[in-house]
Amino acid sequence: MMMYYIFTLKFLTPVHFGDTANGGSLDKFSLQCSADTLFAALCNEAANKGSDAVATLVKKTAEGKIVFSSLFPYWRTVDDDLYFYLPKPLLKLEQDEQQSAKSFEEIKQLATKLKKQKKSTYIRASQINSLLESGSSDRQFAVPEFAAPLVAGRVALREEKPLPYYVGSYVFSEHSGLYFILGVEHEEEFTLIKELLLSLGYSGIGGKRSSGYGKFELADDELELFDDGGVYDDDTAIALMLYNEKSKYQMCLAPVCPKADELAVVKQGRYKLIKRGGFITSSAAKDNIKRNSIYMLQEGSCFPERLCGQMLQQTVDGLAHDVYRDGIGMFVGLKNE
Repeated sequence: MMMYYIFTLKFLTPVHFGDTANGGSLDKFSLQCSADTLFAALCNEAANKGSDAVATLVKKTAEGKIVFSSLFPYWRTVDDDLYFYLPKPLLKLEQDEQQSAKSFEEIKQLATKLKKQKKSTYIRASQINSLLESGSSDRQFAVPEFAAPLVAGRVALREEKPLPYYVGSYVFSEHSGLYFILGVEHEEEFTLIKELLLSLGYSGIGGKRSSGYGKFELADDELELFDDGGVYDDDTAIALMLYNEKSKYQMCLAPVCPKADELAVVKQGRYKLIKRGGFITSSAAKDNIKRNSIYMLQEGSCFPERLCGQMLQQTVDGLAHDVYRDGIGMFVGLKNE
């Protein structure tokens, strides 16, 4: 049986997570770090331990024995409670509610609800089912200011003529950071990931690590998630959803690259495609190498059943080893039937 844990990261420096959907330039940046970026960073840390550690990490992740969610924001309250936020489900209003709106006034009210629903990207895990049950909800689900955007000017000194450029980043509030969910089958897999994660905190995650970006420490001890709940309202909600495999809405918490025989299930869902690109950082290369971009199913996409996904393997010119991208995904069931 899969065991799940939540790791909370407190960032000590600004973070730059590239937004490849909008071109991938340094002035385009995101608050969220995708699971495939986390996996690639852990692989790079594993390479420092030797090829056996990399092979173990890749093999067990490809087999679904280790699964990662993307990194989403959390908020620590003055009472030391932790709020965990998830992406809003990519679902429309239930058909019966849309059809019940007969008058112009009712249609206008529904339109207002939809606008409210689209305003924020995230919602507390414990509020997702309330959002779905109320269509788009009469009340707004408030989201705090997790981090402040920062755009800094730089000068490219490697060029014959120094040229200015801009780097976008986020600086997290003292009350917030990012968290991710780890699923493992055995204790030794948990031990491996935690060891790599602690090492990654010194190296940093995301872009511009050579400038000191992306360094973090673990904000708390990891939270273990059981099938009957957790410590706080939100981790309890996440735990119940993780073990709810029979719901009619299964939402992905990490980019998914479906297998060919899963496309029929994908067509029955509601999803968005996200472009995943970026650079490869490897001790086997002198400079960062740009990887080929691919499209995957975005976090928040919903399907009638959980997809298996697949690990992508690429051969890159200039590298003696293959490059892997995690497209396995992680799913939560949104509604108990």
